[in-house]
Amino acid sequence: MRRLCAWVLLVIAIAACSGTPDLEAPPPLVLDDPTDSLAPIDPSIIESEVRYDLEPAVASLEKAVPRAFGDIEKKQVVETNKRLHVAFAAARTPFVVQVTGQRVSVSTTIEYEGRGWYKPPIGPELSSACGTGANVERPRARVSIVSQLSLTPEWSLAARTRIASIEPASTEERDKCRVTIFRFDVTEKVMGATRSVLEKELANLDKNIAKVQTRARFERWWRDMSRAIRLTDSVWFTINPIDVKLTSIRTEERTMVAGLRLTARPRIETGNRPNDFDLFTPLPRLLRADSGGGQLRVTLDGEIDYGVATGMLRRALVGKEIPIANRKLTIQSVDLLGIGGGRIALGVRFTGGVVGHMYLTGTPSYDVQSDQLLIPDLAYDLRTSDALVAGLAWLKDDAIQNFLREKARFPVNNQLDRLRLLAERGMNRDLTQGVRLVGKLEKSEAVAVRASRTALRVRAVASGSAYLDIDKPLTLRPAPQKKP
Repeated sequence: MRRLCAWVLLVIAIAACSGTPDLEAPPPLVLDDPTDSLAPIDPSIIESEVRYDLEPAVASLEKAVPRAFGDIEKKQVVETNKRLHVAFAAARTPFVVQVTGQRVSVSTTIEYEGRGWYKPPIGPELSSACGTGANVERPRARVSIVSQLSLTPEWSLAARTRIASIEPASTEERDKCRVTIFRFDVTEKVMGATRSVLEKELANLDKNIAKVQTRARFERWWRDMSRAIRLTDSVWFTINPIDVKLTSIRTEERTMVAGLRLTARPRIETGNRPNDFDLFTPLPRLLRADSGGGQLRVTLDGEIDYGVATGMLRRALVGKEIPIANRKLTIQSVDLLGIGGGRIALGVRFTGGVVGHMYLTGTPSYDVQSDQLLIPDLAYDLRTSDALVAGLAWLKDDAIQNFLREKARFPVNNQLDRLRLLAERGMNRDLTQGVRLVGKLEKSEAVAVRASRTALRVRAVASGSAYLDIDKPLTLRPAPQKKP
């Protein structure tokens, strides 16, 4: 009996000595996250056109300039001859408007009649007339007014209106008003009176156009464009406008069209709603810029939760066998962890030649060809290496590291495509009343990745085009002139 017990104890001891070794490595040290190292992308260009309805301004000029002026019965002394007096009466046709580039041309035709009186030293007063009476062709003059339109750096409209010409309609005798008996031409008198009437009203027109409040509307648009737009739960689109430039001014019929180029850094991000007050910036001054092409580039900032990433890796790795040093290790489970410093840890639990738990660490990167995230520098964590003491040194063979470097990867395309489609849908919307953002995004590219302690951050760039559709023109209604 004593010999049997000794034999049993010997078998148990041999079994214990030949048992599968264990490895339980401690987890890696956790560091602080570095400052965001994902550099911002180049700014985007969003084109737009703002239209100004000039009709009220033209109507204001039409109303301000009298259709008839002068009085054929009201004598006016001729400065060069005190014995000579003249009178005239004129009537104009409605203004005709033509537009070319930034210039608005307004023209009218004036028909007038004139009369002269002469008081000789001896004898009764003499008189003579032109263009008076029924069925008489009156002399004519053509008036041309030119207005140059522009936008000021303070977002106000500026007009510089001047009389381009006042001249007889033709060289024919009909268009001259010469009081022949006195050899005095009334034409210049009529031209001077017409100029005096117009110059006063044109100066008032320019002043009143400058008073039209347009900046407030642009400030409201700028503020509305700066707000965060909810795309879906915890996904936000921000336009982040930076600057705006005036690229061109042209006119179409009775509308002035200002070409604007908005510079922005559109972005899709996940998480809490961005604070509007952090996004708001003052409306910049409107400066000129050459017209030129530009592209929309939207930053797609996505996060892959470590729980989600772990699930993808488990589906790819659990149950896989790794041959090493005439042994086999079978992966039971894996966990992906953020350890700060831009690095991640892959915890691997296994059975087979060894039973236990080890950690490998590395820096994730994006592989363009496979469109996947991988960890090309995955290697044993220092604390795991220290645990590989005598008897387990064979685990330091590169087989485990190489296998996991090859297999520990996961696609990001679905995540980025989802963000791109959300961005495109979110872009095509009304930003404020009468202002709609219209855009199109192509496939995302230029993916960068950074590991934080809480998630894998993925940044991509989606290129495309966009413009602001402003459906209603700004109406220029000059303030009515105050009566004295």
